[in-house]
Amino acid sequence: MPKPIFPVLETERLTLRQLVKSDASALVVILRDEEVSRYLLGNPERTTLKQEQGFIRSRRKQFLNGHTVDWLICDKISGKSMGTIGISLSHMERMHDKASAGFWLGREFWGKGYMTEAFVAVLDYAFGTLGLNRVSAGHFEGNLASGRVQQKCGLRYEGTYRQAFLKNGQYLDEIMYAITREDWENKANEFA
Repeated sequence: MPKPIFPVLETERLTLRQLVKSDASALVVILRDEEVSRYLLGNPERTTLKQEQGFIRSRRKQFLNGHTVDWLICDKISGKSMGTIGISLSHMERMHDKASAGFWLGREFWGKGYMTEAFVAVLDYAFGTLGLNRVSAGHFEGNLASGRVQQKCGLRYEGTYRQAFLKNGQYLDEIMYAITREDWENKANEFA
């Protein structure tokens, strides 16, 4: 069976490409910023070069197994690493034509529309290329910027998972959003 080809996505200002081992050092610098890591799960385990390289290796393996697609978000002109975005496609999710999305961005890139631009490209890929029917995403309570990105991209609020995650000894609520293929097709004209 041939290896799957990783989908490189291009937008007006961004290139979304596969994570490679050499990306680890730039990502560790971004992840060490407490304002960036504040709303991320698993960040304390990814603050060394070796740990981030291991994470990248595991995500590449999961892509080859059809379970996830994780992109590095890069500035199209400079190639500078900005953050990551990905979709998870567990066996159960694939059976029901759905995926869950997650993303984060370095602080210097906040408030400039980069994540909305990247997420629109990923949703196009999810609904167009993968033929999915639903994509969900969530954010921790208090992470209003993530919620705004999800809303701008057409995701609708679906509920709050109370005390869903434990981070730094504190239980955090997860605010959940989702978009269906029908929603996306109705919203597509706004992004054209």
